[in-house]
Amino acid sequence: MLSTDDYLKILETCTIKGHDDAIIRALRYIDLGYPVMLYGPPGNGKTTIAEHILTYLGGSRDSFYEIEGTEGMSEYQIIGGFHPLSMSGNPELAERFVFKHGIVARAIFDQKNLLIDEFTRAPSSAYSGLFLLLSLGTLPLEYEEKTLEKPDGWILIATANFGDEGTYRLSGALKRRFVPIDVGYPSNSTERSLLTSIAPDLDEKVVDAILMFAQETRSIWKKDRGLPQGLSTDGVIKMARYCELSMKQGSDRVSAFMDAAFHQGAIIADETDPHSLHRVHELAIAIKDTF
Repeated sequence: MLSTDDYLKILETCTIKGHDDAIIRALRYIDLGYPVMLYGPPGNGKTTIAEHILTYLGGSRDSFYEIEGTEGMSEYQIIGGFHPLSMSGNPELAERFVFKHGIVARAIFDQKNLLIDEFTRAPSSAYSGLFLLLSLGTLPLEYEEKTLEKPDGWILIATANFGDEGTYRLSGALKRRFVPIDVGYPSNSTERSLLTSIAPDLDEKVVDAILMFAQETRSIWKKDRGLPQGLSTDGVIKMARYCELSMKQGSDRVSAFMDAAFHQGAIIADETDPHSLHRVHELAIAIKDTF
């Protein structure tokens, strides 16, 4: 069981701020032996948080394996299967490459914890071999005619952007085998403190404008999905750094903000929908007029 000191150290040393509640919930479920899935809008630090937790609990960055879900991923990459070279006409190659273990099997064999990043970028069929592992603690390897047992204390963390463009919908059966932990947008005060440390020389009015732009885009996303996503914390940081540099090089604060807002607006808007882009531009102009 984790001690109170462990909880405090993990929170204090995490570079992603403003998500203490989510981290504590994740640690509690991990402590109870459950796999957790950190989900929420993109760009809010889910992967960094997961890596930090696994590094601390395992004692080093080498204590876990990491794989990123992709559209073309199949059970071969996750669990394993017969290697394509096993069909080679070269007997030496065919014997050497009979089968290949997937990332989950390798993690268990090597006594490593596991992070599956961007879980929903891969179809649910890629994870069909996980059901018994997550339910009963066993992993059948049909291609090798053996069954692996989940090690005691083995940790599996997944990250996912639910509803994001280019993601698959998880099957209900697969979703039930994880404990979902929401990593939402941090508070305005958290992001303000972050910008103060990252861009200490940035004009306070520009900071206000950036945070207003972020809050308004998130509100549009939540209210009517008028945008595919709101501005992420990563986007807030990029805007602040760009504005600080641009103003040091001679730009006025309005021009610097408008440039940064248009750049990030193109990222969060639907580039195939002129109305979506226009909405972001109108928002930036409205905020600019408050300077």
